[in-house]
Amino acid sequence: MAKFHYRESPTEKQKRNFKKYLSEDEELVLVTGLSKAYTRSKFIIYLLFPGMLFLGLSLGLGWALGMDKILALIIGMVLMILSAVVRVMHVYHANRYLLTTRRVIIKKGLFSVKLTAALFDKITHLEVDQSMVDRLFLHHGTIIVNTAGLNKGEIMLEFVDYPLELKNLLERLINREREQFGLRGVNLTEVEGEVIS
Repeated sequence: MAKFHYRESPTEKQKRNFKKYLSEDEELVLVTGLSKAYTRSKFIIYLLFPGMLFLGLSLGLGWALGMDKILALIIGMVLMILSAVVRVMHVYHANRYLLTTRRVIIKKGLFSVKLTAALFDKITHLEVDQSMVDRLFLHHGTIIVNTAGLNKGEIMLEFVDYPLELKNLLERLINREREQFGLRGVNLTEVEGEVIS
């Protein structure tokens, strides 16, 4: 039996944190974000920059102040790792994808927040964009949610873990919403042709 990666319900903490983004008649179904592979790659990038900058500054400052070279190196490496961890934590928490009983919400930012939402009844079709490397090794990809009524006509859930599973969950939520409001005969796959690439 295949493992399903989106089985967990939102925690009480997540329900409290994201309650302000929901309307009274909807419940939070899933909170997810950027994939683990993507955040690991960002950590490596942030180790190089600005991490190497902190290492160089620490070594230079240690040399200028006459510090022990080993101590300056240790301080530089601690600053290098700390800066990468802080940057990755910011990126991870600043990009959240919320699935509710009525819509999909993309929340970007921590202090200044930008929300993009699409009601399930406005979604026309879903696309999954996943390269061979993403599929075989990184297990992440992008879900493109095409909607009627938005300026661009699509919103993207970028770098999500196991995008085909998330797309299937999203389709089930959309179909449940449509059944509730009397659109039983309309399946998501019948609306303007679903594309999976």
